[in-house]
Amino acid sequence: MKKLVLVGIGLLLFIGCKSLNPVATTSDIDTSLRTRAVQQQIEDKVLRFESLQWRGQASLEQKRKRQKVSVTLRLKQGVGIWINGSVIVPFARVFITPKQLQFYEKINRQYAKVDFIQLKKLLGARVDYEIIENIITARPLNKHSLKRAKLTFTQNSYVLSSRKRGVSLIWTYDSAFRLISQQLSDGETFVRVDYDSYQRIDNQWIPEQLNASLSGVDKTVKLRLQFKQMQLNGKFKMPFEIPKDYTKIKLH
Repeated sequence: MKKLVLVGIGLLLFIGCKSLNPVATTSDIDTSLRTRAVQQQIEDKVLRFESLQWRGQASLEQKRKRQKVSVTLRLKQGVGIWINGSVIVPFARVFITPKQLQFYEKINRQYAKVDFIQLKKLLGARVDYEIIENIITARPLNKHSLKRAKLTFTQNSYVLSSRKRGVSLIWTYDSAFRLISQQLSDGETFVRVDYDSYQRIDNQWIPEQLNASLSGVDKTVKLRLQFKQMQLNGKFKMPFEIPKDYTKIKLH
């Protein structure tokens, strides 16, 4: 249970295998566009922000165990990701920074601090702060690889793919150049994120629902996030302090 909660919140980051219907659009794709033109459109439409806040539901599944919690998620670009989880009353809080993930839960009065090297061992897959932030905000997992990607078309989407040094990346965009899905595979890790719907705020598209899946050597974790309230570039605090009388969780 301890590890399940930690992995799940740590994966408010990553994680969806269930493929959903693409986000509906009112126009067809333009198959006359060259790769560079599509990449430029993607860059022009990428979400730009200083801060974001979501409120909604999170559902986590691992080893046939499923948990559902209400979450408030606050993000300040490049600074930190703050998550508060509750089931009727608040029971857990997470703070992810470029250096580490910190977490405490009130039921058993326990906490954990994990850097990204330790998190890789725990999940069986590489993850860092930038990856987490990019997944939450529907940005490419690796923007440098996207610039070198090859373009193909399906009936309703632009597909960009890249493979280098054993790492395969695939991005699928709709006719409005919103990210429908992205996946990464390196032989040991498989990550897929599907973006089911978006909400338009201040002329920008913000992901409203996402399904994610992370498969490592011997683990598979699935996460569904469904947000009901969003705020772009608002002012908020991200309070986080581990209570002094809490016990440190031993992670293996």
